[in-house]
Amino acid sequence: MIEVFSILLPGALLVAALLIVFGLPPAFATFLAAPGSAWIAFGLAAYAAGHIVFYLAASLDDRFYDRYRKKKWPPIRDRAYIAASALRFDALPPPNPWAFDDPMNTFAWAKAALMFRAPAAYADVLRYEADSKFFRSLVVVLPIVGLLLFRGMVLALPILSCLGYACFFRYAERRYKSTEWAYRYVIVLGTVKPAAAPSKDPEPDAD
Repeated sequence: MIEVFSILLPGALLVAALLIVFGLPPAFATFLAAPGSAWIAFGLAAYAAGHIVFYLAASLDDRFYDRYRKKKWPPIRDRAYIAASALRFDALPPPNPWAFDDPMNTFAWAKAALMFRAPAAYADVLRYEADSKFFRSLVVVLPIVGLLLFRGMVLALPILSCLGYACFFRYAERRYKSTEWAYRYVIVLGTVKPAAAPSKDPEPDAD
């Protein structure tokens, strides 16, 4: 599911724009003559292009999202993050006071705990994460598509750039929710004891 949203769809959008602007190279016409081969080639190209976009978009996490989150949702006020981090430190103490995220940060630890102990909660976190990665890729690919289509459609660049800018806020909101729900779920797992299984009354001896 994550690959469909965050890799294939943005990649398909980019490949479609490239085909509109540059067309299909004549050298590929022979290879794509067989029925269905064009769709297979388009899917492979979209998957490859989507990985490139995904790689470029990943830099948004450190360059923009972390700064935006510190202003919008300061970690010092994030009680869920603080409580989940305390649980992580109890289970996996850092080797020294400066290595808080060694060997993993709180979000990665929370996802690992949910994957083994609460698959339904883990799937919910992955859903938010898939949404965030999809919109993160759109932040990168929409302005590129607008630039490619600028010659034929002058308004494409400003419109798609504005949409890409709006996608950043959606990406940030979904990413924040993915971390927050991971923290909340793991807090519940760490503080609520599972209910004891009901004991069965011994069956009466048969006469």
